[in-house]
Amino acid sequence: MARRLFFTIIAVVLAGSAFYGADPWPDVNLFGVVFLCFAYLVWFFWSDIEAGYSYLDDAGVPRYETSNLLFIRFAPMHLRELADRQRRGG
Repeated sequence: MARRLFFTIIAVVLAGSAFYGADPWPDVNLFGVVFLCFAYLVWFFWSDIEAGYSYLDDAGVPRYETSNLLFIRFAPMHLRELADRQRRGG
């Protein structure tokens, strides 16, 4: 809970500083909107974020070591992208 709150507060502070330091035109600062969206994602989807990083715990790898399991989890998306490029002729 502490990490979730910490990262949400950081995103809200960054959004506030982006809005505060923005020029009067345009009316909406897009960096502020992005940081507000990030704060929303961190607050409401924290369990999904934790699940995305659970590959280290699943493998039993200490946090300071790198693991190739990240590539294994994202390999299907990468292969699908390569197949789409090949079909398009790119």
